[in-house]
Amino acid sequence: MPRVAPGGRVILTRREPTVTLDRVQSGVGALTVTAVCSPAVGDLVLGAVHQLGDGSSGVVSRTAGIPTAPPRSRRPVLEAGRGEFDQIRVDLRQTRLLRRFVVYAQSASESSLAWGGTLLIATHGGSRVEIPLDLPAHDGPVVVASVYVVDGELVVRAELEPVRGLVRDVAQAYGFRAITWADARTPVL
Repeated sequence: MPRVAPGGRVILTRREPTVTLDRVQSGVGALTVTAVCSPAVGDLVLGAVHQLGDGSSGVVSRTAGIPTAPPRSRRPVLEAGRGEFDQIRVDLRQTRLLRRFVVYAQSASESSLAWGGTLLIATHGGSRVEIPLDLPAHDGPVVVASVYVVDGELVVRAELEPVRGLVRDVAQAYGFRAITWADARTPVL
């Protein structure tokens, strides 16, 4: 499986969808997942469905009001936020507490997006994984990437998979069955 060179850059595509981050890239500082998109794309926001090492699962979403995982944690493993662009931040000092997560993109207002831009996954040391968001028209969430912890290293895969429905449908499509839902948008905390 390909690796990202320290300080290097890899572009994931449907033909070459997977890359592994080494133990240093997977365990030092933070991993920042950013949706770098122009305003012409629309009101694109990111979220993540995750599974922790204890088997618990949940959703991290700034727009759903669940900005951290675990919820209300003083030391969150995952955190949703916004700088110039929407992003998910993973505290790599806590990688051993994480099993996997998927990053999805959707319209905050559940309207159509003019897909474009790039999902940028950056390590503390400056390594970059890029996933172009050149997708056909689709109303609803798109799972852009999945990240699994395998023997202490992060394996990143470009998914680029449209999902019919809402966040609950993303979770169910990727096997996150340990989440209960108030409705298709709202997980029970």
